[in-house]
Amino acid sequence: HRARKRFEGFTEALAKSGVEIADTEFYSKGSALKKGREMTQAMLARSPGLDCLYYSNDIVGAGGLLWMMEQGYDIPGKIGLAGFNDVELLQGLPRKLATMDSCRAEIGRRAAEIILERVENADAPTAGKVELSPKITFGDTLRMS
Repeated sequence: HRARKRFEGFTEALAKSGVEIADTEFYSKGSALKKGREMTQAMLARSPGLDCLYYSNDIVGAGGLLWMMEQGYDIPGKIGLAGFNDVELLQGLPRKLATMDSCRAEIGRRAAEIILERVENADAPTAGKVELSPKITFGDTLRMS
């Protein structure tokens, strides 16, 4: 559900800038490095001229990155890659995947603080809107031009 909503927002924002999605590949039943490898291979077989692949999460993106490196793709010279979630586990990859940190840890901390405030003082006013700003890490897989 969340990945679908992100994709809808992503494609809408691109469309407003005059950029159209050239190809898509969807999956179900969990994400894994293997899914990223398989999906990347399938997309590039169908659409070899793509200039960037955006993955719904970093694990799938890492699988795509590893497959493309094995195949000798020029990353980011000829094709860029980006993931989502800034998964710390992937910091040992040969290249740092471009990604966006959606502030998951901060969301968890703030939620816990709000719950604790209510437990400690049931009469406390309800917390107002909490707004966090995602952070983009460009890594080594996007060309900055």
